[in-house]
Amino acid sequence: MNTILQKKPKGFTLVELMITLAIAGILFTTALPSFSNMLDKNQQTAQLYTLFHHHQLARSEAIKSNRNVLLCKSSDGQRCTAYSKWSDGWIIFSDIDNDKKISNDETVIFVQHPLSHKLSLKYKGFGSHNYIRYFPNGRSSTNGTFTLCNQPGNKEAKSIIISRTGRARLDTKTSGGKALSCS
Repeated sequence: MNTILQKKPKGFTLVELMITLAIAGILFTTALPSFSNMLDKNQQTAQLYTLFHHHQLARSEAIKSNRNVLLCKSSDGQRCTAYSKWSDGWIIFSDIDNDKKISNDETVIFVQHPLSHKLSLKYKGFGSHNYIRYFPNGRSSTNGTFTLCNQPGNKEAKSIIISRTGRARLDTKTSGGKALSCS
């Protein structure tokens, strides 16, 4: 007896393809906002650690070189500027003559360019809000808190708290234990 075997066609039918695309679309639209939030939080954390590292770098350079080192906000990466915001960037340099200006004989240690437009960085503390000077003994000229937020109104602010001893620490609260504010 001779039977003809039929081969099953390979591939997807149009109905199967449309169902698959519909399910993928639903999954994509529900997962995209949480993925975007995760990326924003990771960017915030990375920038916080960068700033934290820069404070440690400025302090250790002051101790190592036995000279004052300044970390100041700068919008152009060439001079300290009082009118700019910390989000515009900052510079670290050896301030031998204590004039808060980069002279020919002073070494620029690092230049930080502007942060992402999604991030805001504010500083609140005692003394100048434009710079922090680290002395050769490791102490800082001021104490205060840098607050980093993804966007205004974000409830997940993170901070770096600088003490007069020059030590920096990461926190999610103010130095007084209160919740941080991004407003």
